[in-house]
Amino acid sequence: MSGHEPEVIDALVDDLLRSSRPGDEARTLSTETPVVVGAEELISGCLGRQGLPADAQSISRIRRAMAIPIHDRFQPLPGAKELLETIRDLGMRSVITSNTYWRDAESYWDDFRALGMAGLIDGIITSVDAGHLKPHPALFEMAMRWATVEAARCVVIGNREENDVAPALALGMQAILVYPDDPKPSNSRAQRVAPDLRACAAALRDMLQNG
Repeated sequence: MSGHEPEVIDALVDDLLRSSRPGDEARTLSTETPVVVGAEELISGCLGRQGLPADAQSISRIRRAMAIPIHDRFQPLPGAKELLETIRDLGMRSVITSNTYWRDAESYWDDFRALGMAGLIDGIITSVDAGHLKPHPALFEMAMRWATVEAARCVVIGNREENDVAPALALGMQAILVYPDDPKPSNSRAQRVAPDLRACAAALRDMLQNG
């Protein structure tokens, strides 16, 4: 955004943050609908309100800039690398699916490269790429097509019954519900329930060995 006064850029950033917040709150309440106002449309509106040109290159750069890269303070949950290594050791493919607003798959790849974990991941599908948020089946179907396996051979690992377990089961997949930051659930439809990612690795081994 070179060539513009600092106060103009500050106003643009304030507008971007203010405009995206209500959408995030709405999507938290109802995630079955498509992402009607995407990041590109939101950025274009903010640029227009600040009297700035909304060309494709500027929109793309701003969206990537709003996807804050990984930082020392933001680290994977304990056991993340061990889980990915277990998936690889079992001869399975790992596809990350994530609900997100600003971040596309390439933003996540940048993060995993910085963490030294990209080599353990086979694919990444985000709601930005799919145009829908979980629990919409689009993300799961895209991941399944990417992995080129049928639903019965997929295992979804997630921490939300409604966003991860329910849509996985509806498509004929299996599921592991993990609760690293939440109380132990009183019940779940998932085939396995695990307190952390290391326990997920053990559960995954057991599922493959015992069905």
